[in-house]
Amino acid sequence: MRRLVGVGLGLLLGLAGASCSGPESTEIEVDVRSVGLDSASHAPVVLLQDKDRRTGLPIWIGPAEAQAIAMELEGVRPPRPMTHDLMKDLLVQSGVEVRRVVIGKIEDRTYFARIHLRAGRGDVEVDSRPSDAIALAVRLEKPIFVARALMAGETAIDLEQAFGAESVDARGLTVQSLSAELAEVLEIQSASGVLVSGVAEGVQGVRRGDIVTAVNGVEVRGPGDFAQTILDLGPKVARLRVERGGKRFEVDLLAR
Repeated sequence: MRRLVGVGLGLLLGLAGASCSGPESTEIEVDVRSVGLDSASHAPVVLLQDKDRRTGLPIWIGPAEAQAIAMELEGVRPPRPMTHDLMKDLLVQSGVEVRRVVIGKIEDRTYFARIHLRAGRGDVEVDSRPSDAIALAVRLEKPIFVARALMAGETAIDLEQAFGAESVDARGLTVQSLSAELAEVLEIQSASGVLVSGVAEGVQGVRRGDIVTAVNGVEVRGPGDFAQTILDLGPKVARLRVERGGKRFEVDLLAR
């Protein structure tokens, strides 16, 4: 599966978490960035990221739960309902609404989650493993939250440090980091985004020297961020927000 990518255990545990900005609250909404195999232990791990795509939280899970999350993210439908599909159907057909899931604490390197439900007798919370809660949330398209303390804790990672390579290749483009100094030299309006330093033969719509600031509406903050966003699109067309010669416009990334 496309999302089953290698993730280094030493890298994940060795990087400090970035501080989160914005209004103070006890929880932060997150997305599933990827499901993969830790390259050191070969154990499955799900990587959650905040909405700014700056801080991540890796959670090691079981193989069955990793498969359940990855299959739903990829849109793969089994011939018969799997466990989490059955959980979804039971809740929906019983009139029980899943409102959100919250990963609230860690004890002895074990994460604890709660599923918030609305049933006929009112709101209830159910204790859950994070993997089961995430697998259910992605099936029902419900929000996933993580306690702010966890996203700022020692188990969180700085995604820009973890995945922010100086340059990457994706869909025929080579992009590199755009520093404030480079932006000044190139007389670019903003230092956000990535600089296109190479364009493969046959690629249309983008030129060397362009600045890509977003892909399909998702802001790009570095090369690793750009590559991950392109990867998440799969076969879908990538619409890039580009800055060129002081002008800003959108263009579809096409190959002959």
